[in-house]
Amino acid sequence: MIKRVSLLMFSALISHSTFANNGNIQSVIDAFTNCDNSFFYQLKTNANDFNEITNLVTQDDIAYIPVNSVIENEGNTNYFTKPILYRGLTITAYQNIAIKTPFLGQYYYWGFIIDGSVDSVRQSLKQLPWQQYNVASYVANPKLYDNLAKNSGWQPNPYIIDGIVPRLNTIEKSLYLEPINENQVHLVCSIQGDMNRDLLYSIHPDMKYIDQELDIERKAKAIKEQKSFEIEQKDNGATLDENQIDNNNQSSGNS
Repeated sequence: MIKRVSLLMFSALISHSTFANNGNIQSVIDAFTNCDNSFFYQLKTNANDFNEITNLVTQDDIAYIPVNSVIENEGNTNYFTKPILYRGLTITAYQNIAIKTPFLGQYYYWGFIIDGSVDSVRQSLKQLPWQQYNVASYVANPKLYDNLAKNSGWQPNPYIIDGIVPRLNTIEKSLYLEPINENQVHLVCSIQGDMNRDLLYSIHPDMKYIDQELDIERKAKAIKEQKSFEIEQKDNGATLDENQIDNNNQSSGNS
């Protein structure tokens, strides 16, 4: 495993052509750590700075980093063509994940894969108010939204606990820092709980357009399955008719 100090020294020596690194990109990633819609607006404003990193999707007033599929494990990661150098850290990829459960609410995660350990990333981002989440992970700025007290808006959430799902009629959001392995970590925003689409899109606006694509795919799949079912039923009906004819012929022959 490469020690963090060696990685930082190496980063200082290599050319700018290897990493994407400028003030605009840093502002975009800074906005991301707020875990609100400002990240997506900043991406639109600074889209040209991401040309060498990845292709962005632009919709109305926002831009977002696309993945092949937010609902499939194999397709939820976009590996950058050029890593981002951010506050001494190397960001190599972006992830966007959506999980919907029938009884436990909805779970959305979006953010970055970063080279390094949890401790080294936390030290590089010490401007954030990290608090221990579990033995290996940290959270920053945990918030709670109560559907039954909408006028209160997002409030600090001092009771965020690993393994406990948000209670009914509440939504939680936070910035998470957790290990992937010894050499990489996730730095992701998450919003989860009992939410409607309007609230989701106010924080995670790219999902509005991704949901539209998913809805189209689901309808196309349903139409395809319906057509297959009708063809199968028609074939089964034809087979039954043929069998009936055979049975009638056999009966006539026996008589």
